[in-house]
Amino acid sequence: MKLPGVFLLIMTGFAVLTGTTRALAVEEGQLVKKDGKWEYYSGEDPGLKYLYLKGLITQEEYEKGLKQIETKERVSRLNFGIDVNNGLNIRVGEKFFLKIRLLTQARYSYSTYNNAWGTVGDSRNPEILGGQVEFRAVKNQSNSSTFTVPRARLQFMGYAFDPDIRYNISLAMDQAPFNQEGGNGRVALQDAYIASWHIPWLTVQAGQQRVWFNRALISSIATSTYADNLIVQRAFAANQVNSRDLGISILSDEDQYKFNYAIGIWNGTGPNLTREGTAVSQYLPNTPTNAYNGNARTYNYDTRFMTGEMMYTARLLYKIAGNPGYGQGDILNSRTPQAAIAFGYAYNPAQNYLSSIRSDIVDRAYRQAIANSFNGRLLAGGIYDFQTSEVDFIAKYQGWSFQGEAYYRHQRVRNSDSGTVPFAPNTAIVPGPPVDLGQAWGWYAQVGKYIIPRKLEVAARYGFMDPSTKQGNDLTHEFGAAINYSFDGTYNNRLVIDYSNIQMSSGGRAPDRYPFEVLPGWGAKLIENRINVQYQFYF
Repeated sequence: MKLPGVFLLIMTGFAVLTGTTRALAVEEGQLVKKDGKWEYYSGEDPGLKYLYLKGLITQEEYEKGLKQIETKERVSRLNFGIDVNNGLNIRVGEKFFLKIRLLTQARYSYSTYNNAWGTVGDSRNPEILGGQVEFRAVKNQSNSSTFTVPRARLQFMGYAFDPDIRYNISLAMDQAPFNQEGGNGRVALQDAYIASWHIPWLTVQAGQQRVWFNRALISSIATSTYADNLIVQRAFAANQVNSRDLGISILSDEDQYKFNYAIGIWNGTGPNLTREGTAVSQYLPNTPTNAYNGNARTYNYDTRFMTGEMMYTARLLYKIAGNPGYGQGDILNSRTPQAAIAFGYAYNPAQNYLSSIRSDIVDRAYRQAIANSFNGRLLAGGIYDFQTSEVDFIAKYQGWSFQGEAYYRHQRVRNSDSGTVPFAPNTAIVPGPPVDLGQAWGWYAQVGKYIIPRKLEVAARYGFMDPSTKQGNDLTHEFGAAINYSFDGTYNNRLVIDYSNIQMSSGGRAPDRYPFEVLPGWGAKLIENRINVQYQFYF
């Protein structure tokens, strides 16, 4: 019976990983390791074996036939190889390559909170409970101590048919700090795109992918000096949600050119979601034809607005010296200066933030993503046109590294109701027009030094963010320090220990948010001190 191909591949991988040098036999033939590579040889021909078993040919004729088949197989066999180098690599000839990588981060976190967290709490970026409830401030009344696996990711990448036709499919099984729906560890599609690299200065990538906009979110979290990104880095994503989106991008190969560009057209709503999936409920007034006669209520009619518009991004990068890449620290201990400066712009129009959650369950996943990126205060503000600009700089030399970015986001409310009302007006806690938030801006700077080249790095960083220039007492300050040790001189096997001091002013409020000015603790600073101890395994 012929073995399934998948089982054959698994057995082959097992043989490689366990370091065995004997041949891996299968009924049709065998995989033999020669010169460090696995090669397949056909052991026997089914037709030839049938003739021998029936007595139609002699043993001598059978063995002679096997030698002829083996000789022919050696001449015509494919150039097949399996090796382990930053993942499991499988090659077949010159037209197929598959790299399989696994990233796992195991973490222990300990946080302490001041008294303000137990009184007024964080009213700007709340937990979203879903269903027919309203926003609630996050309150912490005790210290926290947790074990998590914040990231577990499986990546399949390589090329097929042609070395310049490349693919990347990545699955994420991450754990979020707030797991309200039992969704931690579920498999989600992170990347799925096909790319043409036939023209290095005009490469094309189509599908779900990383948005080439700001340095902090272009950088892989696997190469980060810290366990997590800063709040300001996450909040100023091009789509206000995530580092990834669905669309098409055209860019140059940064490894080949001094001046580079990247432009893209996207859905603008983050990964695994289109604008058709962002909606609001529709309020129906008292009329005799209403199902609930005489009682105004909100219906989950899944009403959509302006779903035909898209997000546009552009990024220009100039390498002042060398090629610093996107890894944060100078793990290569550069012998010559490496520096680059870049500018990014993103226009994300007609974003439906009209939903206020009150009696609105039609797009909870989208609103949760917005809140998780620390942009929750924008919700219920209306239909927004976002214009985000950034400038970033990086430099590396002899183990030293420095990088920084500055952000500015113009938050124009195109329409506050778009012809419908997202909830029954008489249930509004804060009567009147939506709160005018104004614009948002922020910046960060980070410096690091490998005190033991390729092994031990120490670093410090600071980030600042003003999420709404027309609201007071709402600034965010974040200071961090880190020490990380690489066991093998790469990012594949390392330990990260970092400390963060996060201060968020509790004042200010988003549209349709309770006026926390009247609560005890309003205007006070919410202070969290956090320690992460994280081990990273990246095969």
